[in-house]
Amino acid sequence: MDLEQLKFRASILRKIREFFWQQNFLELDTPALSKTLIPESCLEVFKTEYISPKDNSLKSLYLVPSPEIYIKQILAQYPVSVFQLSKCYRNIESCGRIHNPEFTMLEYYITDASYIESAALTEELFSALLPDIPTNDYDPFNHLRPPFIRLSMDEAFHKFAGFYLSDCPHPKQLAVHAIDLGLYQQDQTVLFSWTWDDLYELILVQCIEPQLPHDKPVFLMDYPAKVPCLARDVPNTDNQHDVMWKERWELYVQGIELANCYSEETDPEKIKEYFALEGAVKNRTAKVPHAIDPDYWMHFTTFPKCSGTAMGIDRLIAVLAGCKTIEPYLPFPFTLE
Repeated sequence: MDLEQLKFRASILRKIREFFWQQNFLELDTPALSKTLIPESCLEVFKTEYISPKDNSLKSLYLVPSPEIYIKQILAQYPVSVFQLSKCYRNIESCGRIHNPEFTMLEYYITDASYIESAALTEELFSALLPDIPTNDYDPFNHLRPPFIRLSMDEAFHKFAGFYLSDCPHPKQLAVHAIDLGLYQQDQTVLFSWTWDDLYELILVQCIEPQLPHDKPVFLMDYPAKVPCLARDVPNTDNQHDVMWKERWELYVQGIELANCYSEETDPEKIKEYFALEGAVKNRTAKVPHAIDPDYWMHFTTFPKCSGTAMGIDRLIAVLAGCKTIEPYLPFPFTLE
């Protein structure tokens, strides 16, 4: 990274802070180490140990993959809109164009709001970060300016894969579509043994994401409820018994996944159930198992209605700089050499 790139990175971080200060958000500064973590089977973590100065006993600690575990405890006590810029850590993460095991994350939570309000605020953030261009002048940043495209997951599957996800509640149905799309070139009969969420992920990553528009950022909205997460359910409007969708979006900019947002789940019993089910999966499959607080759900007895967004800042800076890789804008890219 040269001096101009360092200055550009610093200017974006400053503008982000100024944006949220002007919106009267409280800036937080939570720890990077935690005794327990929220179970997420889709990622791996870093483990370290604290050595007691009294008896040299060891206590396991974990580098946080996001500040969420602490921020939600604060929101349970003080229902105010907050944001945080922090270093986060994810193990078994590739190093390269858009990945680094240590990265900078922006998290912001809007109280008394849903993922719809978070999408609008995210568009405002982009507007604040982009330079003003005089009317009628050529705008090199037009492809990053709001309004962004809003596309439901069901619409995206129909548009780019040729079928509605809502018509495929069973794994075998997704397996047939994956075979028809030519997404698995090995023994295709193996797909009939895959789980629904594994098949969904295969089609999403190999078929949907590569075809998302590049001329404007895209909010891919309303994720399937079959994929566990701590987002609220989208209310049923057609008297169906099963909940099909979660109030969740991810933001894609020129094909890069940039942000993830939920209307946060507030029901303590659903949080308790998620921790039990996802925690069991995590303990069974993780290469780096971690401790899970069985009483974390109790924070949600006083948790406010809110929406939370997590955004990768290294990726954001690269996008704003017109760069296809985060490496030039990382002060010290990760290396084992």
